[in-house]
Amino acid sequence: MTETTLAAANLRIVHDKRRNMARFLEVIDEAAAKDADMLVLPEVGLQGYADFAFAPGSKEAAEQKQYYYREAETIPGPATERIAEAARRHGMFIQFGLAETALHGNVTYNSTALIGPDGIASVYRKVHNQFEFPYFGPGEDLPVVQTPHAAVGSIICYDLCFPEIVRSYALRGAEVVLMSNAWPMKGHDRPSDYHGWAIDLAAQANAFFNQCWLVISNHCETGVYSQKLDYYGGSQIVDPFGKAVAYAAEEECVLTHTSDLQEVLLRSRTEGFFGLNLLQDRRPEHYGALVDQGYRRTARP
Repeated sequence: MTETTLAAANLRIVHDKRRNMARFLEVIDEAAAKDADMLVLPEVGLQGYADFAFAPGSKEAAEQKQYYYREAETIPGPATERIAEAARRHGMFIQFGLAETALHGNVTYNSTALIGPDGIASVYRKVHNQFEFPYFGPGEDLPVVQTPHAAVGSIICYDLCFPEIVRSYALRGAEVVLMSNAWPMKGHDRPSDYHGWAIDLAAQANAFFNQCWLVISNHCETGVYSQKLDYYGGSQIVDPFGKAVAYAAEEECVLTHTSDLQEVLLRSRTEGFFGLNLLQDRRPEHYGALVDQGYRRTARP
């Protein structure tokens, strides 16, 4: 039996890249002390996430966009080098979110970098980011990378609302999906907040339907943007049965779960839900509407 320790950080992030990096390194050391093999850090955790209350074209939106132009980094770049050094020291895989600059600084992406002991293992750029205009461009690729612990795919925040993306990873052999997140609440009362509850539902459903692991790291700061917004927290590790086996609410912490990843995945597909393998029982010949792009070209009658 080969056990792997998955870890996710529930973190308070600020709009200060140096402070966030210092906190990342502290959290990596904390996860290493818990024997973590794979750690997930939040969405745009390096620079801090955007305030979308600003109207496009406003002075405030322009200043925020300028902030990302100044602070976004290339991959590889200074931040990935520092994380890679920590990954080498601890023998760990670490996914962290950042604003990535590309094409000579002309495009900024909401990205994650997965860094292992040997350096950059994969880069993912958020695919479902339509509401992030004017700050970030959309990504196009869904990389699956084989690590010594498991085959891994990556998503970011809103991607979780589109079950096709996790299903795509599972069909290509991903056993673990790592999610960097900046999921807010609509209000300020965590127990009753529908928007927060939605991530718990979506996380467990995605893991259950695809019978795979899902590891989520979220922001947990409150009272940001002039006290207008609280992040939900809710960082969690969900097993292939769809059960949250480790969960953090609003507290800042590193949560872990140790398991034989492949053995649990196998049991979920042979014993768990009536002994059914949900990927095997698919009937893709009936799902053509999922990839039909006619709606892009045909006007509604």
